[in-house]
Amino acid sequence: MGRVTVCLSVYNGAATLAKSLDSVFAQTYRDFDVLVLDDGSTDGSGEIARGYDCRLLSIPNGGRGAALKRMVEEAKGELVALIDCDDIWLPEKLAKQVAQIDATGATLVHADCWYEYSDGSIVERNLQLPKDPCSFDHILPSNWIIASSALFRRTDMLAAGNFTPDTLRSCDWYGWFVLAPGREFAHLPEKLVRYSVLSTSLANAGYKFHEAQHYLLNDLILPRADELLAGLPPTDAAKFKRMMVTRAGIALSSMASALDKKGDPRSARELHRRAIRLAPGVARVWTRALRNLLSRPSPA
Repeated sequence: MGRVTVCLSVYNGAATLAKSLDSVFAQTYRDFDVLVLDDGSTDGSGEIARGYDCRLLSIPNGGRGAALKRMVEEAKGELVALIDCDDIWLPEKLAKQVAQIDATGATLVHADCWYEYSDGSIVERNLQLPKDPCSFDHILPSNWIIASSALFRRTDMLAAGNFTPDTLRSCDWYGWFVLAPGREFAHLPEKLVRYSVLSTSLANAGYKFHEAQHYLLNDLILPRADELLAGLPPTDAAKFKRMMVTRAGIALSSMASALDKKGDPRSARELHRRAIRLAPGVARVWTRALRNLLSRPSPA
């Protein structure tokens, strides 16, 4: 067992913050402290946090990546747990995950969730990983780690380089990439989080979200791919690097599709071409590109 610092960053989350904090303080595992980072809110989020037994940092708005980095630096516990200001934990969440870290020696453990949409619909997430997964199986070909379900060892994250302020969206994915080499990740196949998916969520932000994914992979991760994957067997390293490249191509394709929907097929066309070069084996990349090509007006 170890002390946990629960880290919550909030930017104008007054409508949901109290429910999230209530779920933290309802945990059956009691050896924790709470750090709330108010990232320049203007809606009274900081005042709500002051009503709880937590440490509050109020800073100018710097974005999600900078907030994650700062909270890990400021945390006092051996373990760090993340929760978004609109998500809810089940009461046994920390107890079960701390027990799993103790039992497995893993650096990070994450769990399943219910996706709760703003229209009232609910979707279960029941992750199926490959048999005997390595840490990269948890983050490729997509990021399977729900940030609000993640519990990880603070010293390992600091030693790996920590999160980076260079990311706004997909910033947690960056952290998992740098944390993964040479370390064990574990998945607890239980739903322990109610994950809120709002129309304003960063992960629901269309073009900008996919642009951020492409930047993360193309500019921050792929230049370090050989270094990050060096400890794996060559066939596995090659497989995961191909996944990174393919995912970067899919992100370009999604960006292009968003431009098509906005009525800008000319700007989308070059992105479609680049996407095909990176992800030639993905059917939807070709389908989107073909749809764009067929949208060209006929010559006069």
